Amino acid sequence: MKSPIIPLTKEEMDKLIEASLENDFYHMFFLVAKTTGRRIGELHGSQKKEIIGRKKIGTKVEYIDGKEIALDKTRIIYRKVPGQWEGGVQVKDIDFENGLMKIWVLKRRKLTQDESVLTKEVLQAIKHYILKNKLKPEDYLFKEKSYRGLQEAVMSFAKKAGINHKVSVHNFRHYLVTELKRKNWTNDKIMKLTGHKSIASLSTYDHVLAGDIKEDALRDLKEI
Repeated sequence: MKSPIIPLTKEEMDKLIEASLENDFYHMFFLVAKTTGRRIGELHGSQKKEIIGRKKIGTKVEYIDGKEIALDKTRIIYRKVPGQWEGGVQVKDIDFENGLMKIWVLKRRKLTQDESVLTKEVLQAIKHYILKNKLKPEDYLFKEKSYRGLQEAVMSFAKKAGINHKVSVHNFRHYLVTELKRKNWTNDKIMKLTGHKSIASLSTYDHVLAGDIKEDALRDLKEI
């Protein structure tokens, strides 16, 4: 059972972002995570998997032509494909002119394209990182570190910021939704910004494009 998220206060989030200033990559990543609320897998991407078989996990009973038939219950077995990725933000996915970021979201085992709104501060941090590291359009923006590296960095910078409770990448997503709800954003608008799959998934805090809420996002994200 997963341990519950301990929410970050605005003061704690500000200290966490400030602590990350010493590292361009983490500062950029933290700003993007804080203001888009996107999952780590959507930003970083996930290693591609291929089906290699099925594993028996039990039996089930079905009735065929009035007869009771015992059938095997199975689950698919996947294997990670070395060097191949699904999703993940590339440099070419950043629209600096319109302040939007294309992103791939996994829904029902299929990748669909979505968008996130980027503030001027975030765009500047991304542009600085791209220019400093001479990244090309096909390069991935957040793959400098591994999944584990990103999670460990959040904990490390949280400690430097004087935060005494557990902090993970998911805290950024939780923080954004909480703050937007405090600003009376509707669940429908939050879903457009963060990519939540259903209103039910937002119930713990009380896929569509984000472009139509850009003005609201740019106004309110400045104060978060």
